[in-house]
Amino acid sequence: MTCKNSFDFIGDIHGHCECLKALLKKLGYVESAGAFRYPGNERMVVFLGDYVDRGPNVRSTLNLVRAMRDAGSAIALMGNHEFNMLSFWQKNEGPRYLKKVGQNYLREHTFNKVAVHSRTVTDFVGRKDEFKEMKEFAKTLPFYLETESFRAQHASFHPRAVELLKAAGIHCFADGNFDELIFRANDEDNEYGDSLFWPIDMLLKGPEMELPNRQFFFDGENVKRYRTRLRWWVDPAKASLQELSLQPGVTMPEGCDVKPEIRSRGFYGEDERPVFFGHYWLTGEPRLIRHNVCCLDFSIAGHLGNGRLACYRFDGEQKLDESKFVWVGR
Repeated sequence: MTCKNSFDFIGDIHGHCECLKALLKKLGYVESAGAFRYPGNERMVVFLGDYVDRGPNVRSTLNLVRAMRDAGSAIALMGNHEFNMLSFWQKNEGPRYLKKVGQNYLREHTFNKVAVHSRTVTDFVGRKDEFKEMKEFAKTLPFYLETESFRAQHASFHPRAVELLKAAGIHCFADGNFDELIFRANDEDNEYGDSLFWPIDMLLKGPEMELPNRQFFFDGENVKRYRTRLRWWVDPAKASLQELSLQPGVTMPEGCDVKPEIRSRGFYGEDERPVFFGHYWLTGEPRLIRHNVCCLDFSIAGHLGNGRLACYRFDGEQKLDESKFVWVGR
């Protein structure tokens, strides 16, 4: 691979394979020998996770992403939906049974969670062996990517999270015994003293805050939420909860304030290297959050049907340029 700093970061796909193909062609990638490649291998894609669930062609999306990864024309990171998929099918039993989880599987099979995962399940009906193979592929997806010129992960960057995973020798679920690691990643209460819940949760799902006094809001899919996602690049010591909250289109309930333990947290500063991520369901035309903060989830799988599949074309610049966004719609 000849590219050193020429990367095309692509956000959440969620089974919209035809949109992905259209975007890759728009970027100049050509399908050859079973995979999309950039001519001369001068560029490569970094997929930011969330390939499964919601959209119409999950199986095709996984096949395309895996083919590019195997051909060396892409790096594919893990999203929270791939993590959730692995947890959804992992029974909570054996020597690492988690009391907090309690139910039959590490991810509970509630109506909402089954509904979100249903498109993935439907796409693999009658293809049990292939689905098993795709779950094996998901285990190889790294939790983050860090170079001298950028950082990338599905949700939020946190230096301590990366340090903990490095210390554990874990870059993906294939770096050890999966049956052990998936339990450690779901062990929120550290029942066995070696939990990996916090670092993986921080990288794949990002920081959140529980609203006080059991207050709640309804998100964009009309799901009742008692916790709000947080803008981890904003100084929490100086922001209101509305300014710190990252729930597009949602007004926080009256009387809610930022908790003291949140206000004392660090944040991603303006002097840090560029960071790329997805996860957060932004809407409208793709745009930068800040000169070094770039979210690439612009709701291609949104129920309104007006989202975009977005890419940022990175060439090593430390001050990002809004003109380098490329996107397609549905």
